[in-house]
Amino acid sequence: MRSATVDNNTLKVMDVPTPQPRENELLVKSLVCGVCGSDLHCLHHSHDLAEGTRQIVGQPLVDPDNPILLGHEFCGEVLEVNQKDSPFREGDTVVSLPFLLREEGVSFIGSGGASLPGGFSEQLLVDGRLTMKVPNGLDCNTAALTEPMAVAMHAVRKSEPTQNHVPLVVGCGPIGLAVIAVLKMMKIGPIVASDFSKARRDLAGQMGADVVVNPAEHSPYDSWKEAARTTDASLAGPVSPLLGGHDLKPSLIFECVGVPGLIQNVCAGAPFGARIVVVGLCMEKDNLIPAMPVLKELDLRFVSFYTPEEFGDTLRSLAEGELEASGLISDVVGMDQINSAFDRLAKPESDVKIMVQPWA
Repeated sequence: MRSATVDNNTLKVMDVPTPQPRENELLVKSLVCGVCGSDLHCLHHSHDLAEGTRQIVGQPLVDPDNPILLGHEFCGEVLEVNQKDSPFREGDTVVSLPFLLREEGVSFIGSGGASLPGGFSEQLLVDGRLTMKVPNGLDCNTAALTEPMAVAMHAVRKSEPTQNHVPLVVGCGPIGLAVIAVLKMMKIGPIVASDFSKARRDLAGQMGADVVVNPAEHSPYDSWKEAARTTDASLAGPVSPLLGGHDLKPSLIFECVGVPGLIQNVCAGAPFGARIVVVGLCMEKDNLIPAMPVLKELDLRFVSFYTPEEFGDTLRSLAEGELEASGLISDVVGMDQINSAFDRLAKPESDVKIMVQPWA
């Protein structure tokens, strides 16, 4: 079967063996899979990714010296079931957390070798215990967004927002836009969003941002202050005798870019007592002046992934129409166009999320 594979920092469509499901696993036909920023990072920086994950979790999550089969934002059709008393049947449309729970440990779908195909393969294995049927006739393209939208759902929940918070989303790439959509669904606002790209600023407005800022022309932190201004002292956030805050609602800032220097930049611009949620995944060394968050009493939180419950809640919200995510999809292409899709996303202007249909 065909599979999109990173081989020596080159994206190739190769023939790989069709996998055989172990106990509790399902063989699934990949109907569609979204391109994630981590797929791009794996293509261009697989050795750095291997070393970085080795330092963090104790072992590399990719083997850059062998072909890596990509894709973890997928929706598929069940072909074969190897699970006792399984709720799944052949032909079911499903999504799954991208993990296989095996005796030798947890395997991540989308970063494995030839025996562990990802969503950019014509067929792949999923763990029946982490798999969910797609409800309400939700289309497979939107269903495949469950995984990245669950990242945003987790980030927003970890931020512990209240109806009084005024959020600022820094960076309107796929995750920043997803965060905006979740905040909109939860009626947390007004939402202020910042990005250098006009196309992404426009999309941020469509996804639910109330104030959209070009940081090259105007400080997003000044725009946030304008949106957060209040004359009601009972609505004010944390107050400092040195830095003030009595006329501002509480601040909730989502860093959704993940480049060196940005956390420090956010700390410098944030008001006293702000809660900062770092969602952007920076794999490089960074510098932070601790006195900045110390004197401002900033609440720094770092988030990643999601729980199975959050994954399920995200799927339900998408299927019920409560969470609007289809605006993230900028194109749907076949496997023969996957190299072009990766090239477009490496220098994005109007593209946000490109979906790949492995059988097309």
